[in-house]
Amino acid sequence: METRKDQKLLIVSCLFLVLFTFPVLSIFNSESSVNGIPVLYLYIFTIWIFFIITIFRLIKKESKEIEKDE
Repeated sequence: METRKDQKLLIVSCLFLVLFTFPVLSIFNSESSVNGIPVLYLYIFTIWIFFIITIFRLIKKESKEIEKDE
C-alpha cells in the first residue's frame, strides 16, 4: 500500500513540476492583471494552493485506508 501512495505522490509532484517550468510560466508572463494582481503571480499562487490541497488530500485519504486495514 505504501508504494501506491508513493506513486501517486510522485505523479502529482511531476505534474506540478511541469506546471512550474519556464515554457508554461512564460504563457502567463504578461502585463495584464486581474483585480490589480499580475497574472503570473496569480497563476503561481493558484497552482501552489492546488498542490498543497492535492498532497494533503492524497495523504489523508491514504492514511484513512491504512487505518481501516489495521
